[in-house]
Amino acid sequence: MNKGWLVVKKQEMTRIWVDDKFVPVTIVKIVPQEIVRYKTDEKDWYAAVVVGVEKKERDVKKWKKIVYKDTVEFKVESDYVQNNQIGKVFDADVVQWVESVDVVWISKGKGFQGMVKRCNIKWWWATHGHKFTRTGWSKGNRKPRRTLKGHPHAGHMWTDRITLKDIKVLDVIKTDSEQLIALKGSLPWAYNGMLKISLR
Repeated sequence: MNKGWLVVKKQEMTRIWVDDKFVPVTIVKIVPQEIVRYKTDEKDWYAAVVVGVEKKERDVKKWKKIVYKDTVEFKVESDYVQNNQIGKVFDADVVQWVESVDVVWISKGKGFQGMVKRCNIKWWWATHGHKFTRTGWSKGNRKPRRTLKGHPHAGHMWTDRITLKDIKVLDVIKTDSEQLIALKGSLPWAYNGMLKISLR
């Protein structure tokens, strides 16, 4: 069972000293977030916590409407939903005594790629004027007259859901303007992209 969760934004990669060694880290920024509502087994067929990110208040003609830039779900056990904590705000304090986290999000898309980049096949010889250096060549035998399953092909690359487990928390930095966390290694998605972190 996880100890909690956070929604962060990926910033940049750098390196820091850990035990007399340079260790690559990814800096993530904690964004303003709070619990909006709960999902239960009776109504939604599963238990989850819905977290609203970056709350804004719109001035309408006669009333104010609270909106969020984005909402993120975290699946939890049914017992947790009974603890009603709507409006609870999360910050860097929840990570203060945590050693490792799980990171979940979508990998950065690479578009339509060929077999050399997508499937890591060997380049063919590039002399004598032919134009098949990066192609897949034969797709199979004459029989069974179809492409066998698992054969590498060109196609869309990445944009897959990735879960990185047991990522070490190396440092937590709190200032007046922002709260940062240094996580060991590289993380999915692009600069300023949103990530889901589950505390272990």
